[in-house]
Amino acid sequence: MIADSRKNGEVTTFFTDREGGVSEGPFSSFNLGLFSGDERSCVERNRALLCGRLGIPPENLFVPNEVHGNRVMVIDHESPQVPMTERDEFFKCDALVTSCRNVCLGVTVADCVPVLFYDEAHQVIAAAHAGWKGIVSDVLGETVKRMCEVSSVVSSDLTAEIWPSISAPRFEVGEEVVDRFRSLFSEKEMSGILVREGYPKPHINLRGAVRARLLALGLRDARIWTHPDCTFSDPRYFSARRDGFACGRMVAGILVN
Repeated sequence: MIADSRKNGEVTTFFTDREGGVSEGPFSSFNLGLFSGDERSCVERNRALLCGRLGIPPENLFVPNEVHGNRVMVIDHESPQVPMTERDEFFKCDALVTSCRNVCLGVTVADCVPVLFYDEAHQVIAAAHAGWKGIVSDVLGETVKRMCEVSSVVSSDLTAEIWPSISAPRFEVGEEVVDRFRSLFSEKEMSGILVREGYPKPHINLRGAVRARLLALGLRDARIWTHPDCTFSDPRYFSARRDGFACGRMVAGILVN
């Protein structure tokens, strides 16, 4: 259910695996994603199991309907009142920010990079879904900007956690994708993002790209933590590139207790 977790004061962060749920077939068994073909009732039961583990009511779990863009939404004290049946349309975005306690922000992934942010002193948290399209659309910059708007936090005081995603050796791309990265990153930054040696086609280090962007946004290197696991290589995780789009999704989540 929860593959790994971290605790920093009152802030809890975690990442799920594929075990301990009720889904079947390619979604077996702890699928938390609603939009890849699983039965909705199974996903809802799995999310209820997660909420039970976290000690929060299901209405306090917010997972966006991700669109691989850069839209950021703020969860406030009225957000838990949004009916579950309306949330798919209401929360169409790729990042969430809140200063509310006992509210879990999560993003679903199956190779994309989940990035969790917090400033414990100001009790502002965020979760961002950073696939390659989101990265080059600067979802990370928009998330940091919104966090600074919601609270009096400054980017250098933020902590960021980069949770499991596909690794560079497994992420082959075309030249058109490389060009999209060059539109946001400098040549110096690209030297740590683009991998050509040893491969017939270019590979992209998504986690390296996330770290480079966070540093450019003013976060301190010592406050950026990266989980080592590769979702493609580790059978404990779902992987859309390995298994196809119709597979389960993990959640990277954050909450202030």
